[in-house]
Amino acid sequence: MRAAILAQSAKSKQDWDLVVSSWVQAIGAMQAVSPQSPKRAFAQKKVAEYLQNLDVAIQKAAIANSQLPFASFNNQIFDEQLLLYLSYIAAVGKPDVLIVGSSRALVGIDPQQLQQALAAQGKGNLKVFNFAVNGGTAQIVDFQLRQLLTPEQLPRLILWADGVRAFNSGRPDRTYNSMVASAGYQGLMAGSRPTLPQNGSETFEDCENTSGASLSRFSPQNSKASGSSTSLAATPRPWRMAGVSLEAMGNSGTIRDEGLLLTQLDEITAPSGLTLARNITGYSSLAIKANGFLPLDIRFDPKIYYQKKPRVSGRYDADYQPFNLAGQQATALNSVKALAKQQQIPLVFVNLPLNQDYLDSVRRLREQQFQQLMQQQAGDGLSFIDMGRQWPNQNEYFSDPSHLNRYGAAAVAKQLANNTQIPWPQTH
Repeated sequence: MRAAILAQSAKSKQDWDLVVSSWVQAIGAMQAVSPQSPKRAFAQKKVAEYLQNLDVAIQKAAIANSQLPFASFNNQIFDEQLLLYLSYIAAVGKPDVLIVGSSRALVGIDPQQLQQALAAQGKGNLKVFNFAVNGGTAQIVDFQLRQLLTPEQLPRLILWADGVRAFNSGRPDRTYNSMVASAGYQGLMAGSRPTLPQNGSETFEDCENTSGASLSRFSPQNSKASGSSTSLAATPRPWRMAGVSLEAMGNSGTIRDEGLLLTQLDEITAPSGLTLARNITGYSSLAIKANGFLPLDIRFDPKIYYQKKPRVSGRYDADYQPFNLAGQQATALNSVKALAKQQQIPLVFVNLPLNQDYLDSVRRLREQQFQQLMQQQAGDGLSFIDMGRQWPNQNEYFSDPSHLNRYGAAAVAKQLANNTQIPWPQTH
């Protein structure tokens, strides 16, 4: 009753945090009812009901907390990933392994699965964080590692996961250009580094162990709470905390990412007549886990996928035309290599898997050129692992032709953990 009453007047982040705390207490009280009690069945129904209300309260708290403690970098996912990474460091310390790259890495390597697989291999309890962002080209990764993060915030191993699109200097790097024009970037260049507030008393808790606990299996679809808590469910669209597809989940979390969905068109044509493949639906950043990973449940089914999205061949895809592997993205790669060598951090590049529906003749040629480039770059601190054609026919591992789902992300993590080529950090 306290949670329901508080929810009716909650406005600020602090208000909604109190609502969240109250629902958690209510859930705990219902769970504490003994299995032998005649009240048990009723209590368990209340648990499910309260979990739905808790999910909505968490969403409201996140929306109320939308104001960043630092200037924006003109990229919502980048801003929130940076905020999450700084908070992660404050909670559990810097990660042993940091995953960077574009949306393909964001959905393509599961840190929790990688941690568990490494532990099973006797590598110890390594901490892994996914700091990938939409549109993350080589220039973006270079900026993250060399300018944004301090040496104290860098990991013990960098796992750069992506593909040839991130290294094509022939196309405009809209993500990087937008970031350079941002207030956050300008402030950073002027010496104002993004930080988190240090106010309030600190009580150290093992947040890493609790971060694995998830309520994501409960996904209210326009749910309505009972009694006086009905107003809690008055959200415009259904949402889930994790395991979502790339679908809009409210204006507060909607983003646009060029190239996220291969054939999702926005009816904009480049001057050369090439198609800019865009994700026009976006997804909610609320779905991103505490370790920076975005799990996608959807499984790629060509019969269904191409009913809604037309095919775009590599010949007419602006991600590939014009094509140049020797420009500013190559310079950024060399800069990242130099930083890793200077800081004595192993750098591992993983060419993530692609579906056969994506690999037409043009894209296969570009893949071959990229593989040759990375093989030439390998050595002197850089390891290259090519998984591009690992599962061309296993649609169940993909959410779309060029992005993995959470099942593929788990499979990649397990395979990487078993790769003897990777110099995983030693536990202290």
